[in-house]
Amino acid sequence: MSAPPTDPTGPDDAQAIRRADPAWLSKVLGVRVEGFEAQVIGAERGFVSTTTRLRLRTDPPGCGPAAVVLKSESANPVFQGLSRQLRAFEREVRFYRELAPALADQLPRVHGCSDGDDDHWLLMDDLSALRPGDQVRGLSQEEVGAVLRRIARVHARYWRDPCLEARPWLPSHSFWFTGDFAAVLQAFERDYALRLGDTAMDLIREAVAHNDAIEEALRQRPWTLVHGDLRADNLLFGGPADDPVATILDWQTVTRSLAAIDVVFLIGGSEPVAERQGHVEELLDLWHRELVAAGVNDYGHEEARRDLQLAALRCLNVCLRVYGFLQDPAVPPRVALLNDTELQRHAAAALELQAQEALTALPG
Repeated sequence: MSAPPTDPTGPDDAQAIRRADPAWLSKVLGVRVEGFEAQVIGAERGFVSTTTRLRLRTDPPGCGPAAVVLKSESANPVFQGLSRQLRAFEREVRFYRELAPALADQLPRVHGCSDGDDDHWLLMDDLSALRPGDQVRGLSQEEVGAVLRRIARVHARYWRDPCLEARPWLPSHSFWFTGDFAAVLQAFERDYALRLGDTAMDLIREAVAHNDAIEEALRQRPWTLVHGDLRADNLLFGGPADDPVATILDWQTVTRSLAAIDVVFLIGGSEPVAERQGHVEELLDLWHRELVAAGVNDYGHEEARRDLQLAALRCLNVCLRVYGFLQDPAVPPRVALLNDTELQRHAAAALELQAQEALTALPG
């Protein structure tokens, strides 16, 4: 029999790991699993899923992995509803089945995944020996650079690849922060105008007013495979602090869109302003250089810069989306701090990238 979670966070945990029994694990892994110890991890980091580390007892000992990670839908009905709305698990499972093999050297190994039924799950390697990113603390310039080197390879591999258009499960320009936020703008301004300043508030107002034009501009730009939620809490790091190697997790919001969205979402949401300030040009150079090295030869440096400005306009929606999350009195303290920090970082990044220049190039 499997052991109960060693770090239970509530009665829903049993539902979250309900598929993890020894017989099922034995079938998926192809080894005899006699039992395991389960621990829910990252409880306040993954909102549409539950992640559980399973330390395995196998017969004979050592014939399989010492531990695996089971990722399944959240038992929280609110987050489960969001997951179903985004088709989060369908997107991630399909990504690992159909697109990840071409990126195998950059991703964790997946031992098995659900087969399209209503019980969504992924079973993958335990990478707990790596250092987890922390979005509240933020990423260093070296960590951001490591992630950009990694994601640039993904962008380059699927740059304008027709195979993405042939996959009906993969949406275009579908982000959790997509939407028209005119209705919350007045309340947002009341609470954040003093903290963000007049210039940032003016830019946010313009972005809300030109929401449809920004969407149209995105559809006119070169597209590729985009992670869609590239932030510190979805990253792991190995190697020394001054030369880290990044692993990117949580591909539940994968979409076909503008590559610069990933870049701006990362540096705007996860790199503290003091760490990022004065280094944006270095990050642009690094990402573009990696694209070219991986074979993207028809995308100039200035074109990439303009796309970063357009992406910064789109990512200003993050400020308004997470402001809505802050209105929930039940939001955990870390999540509230994360949301507050994230929206202020995105506003500052848009100014540093001079995103207002992209307004003049919008369609119409």
